[in-house]
Amino acid sequence: MNHQNILSEDTNKIKTKLFVFSGVSLFIGLAEVLPTELSVIGLNFEQNEKILGWFLFSITVFLLIYFSTIASLNVVRYFKDYFISKKVKTLTGDTIGLTYEEIGEMYDREEQYSDDEPRGSLNDEAQDIQRKIKALEERFDKNHLTFYNIIEIIFNYITPIVLAVVSIGYLYCFLTH
Repeated sequence: MNHQNILSEDTNKIKTKLFVFSGVSLFIGLAEVLPTELSVIGLNFEQNEKILGWFLFSITVFLLIYFSTIASLNVVRYFKDYFISKKVKTLTGDTIGLTYEEIGEMYDREEQYSDDEPRGSLNDEAQDIQRKIKALEERFDKNHLTFYNIIEIIFNYITPIVLAVVSIGYLYCFLTH
């Protein structure tokens, strides 16, 4: 049996970052002591330790929201076949109006498996349902991809730009005063 990962490789990378920042945030919260420097990027916050705390808080919140959203979409994708199968149970063909289950019962009763059936037959009904299943899967994939892409654009494009502009603005104000 093949093991299928629920989370994508990119989502796992975000998860790792979230664990690191969550761990640091938890340590600071429990110890109630803010460090004076962030050795990873070489910043010293001796004069104002709270800035480092708010920095860690902001990054942790960002990663939490980003991970939660992307991971949720990964989970929905993982259970796609289950969602489709639930919807298919009530799906009927346009020819006679039968479900897959009813078509199977009719075949069992009539013991007919001929491909030469006249129009309006069980075979046409099964083909109608197959077309509807394919359309349902395509609609699911399209909607999922659209929402996923919107989230990716927000978190990977817009947010970094806004964050950079705001950061540059604050840094400029600080440097000019």
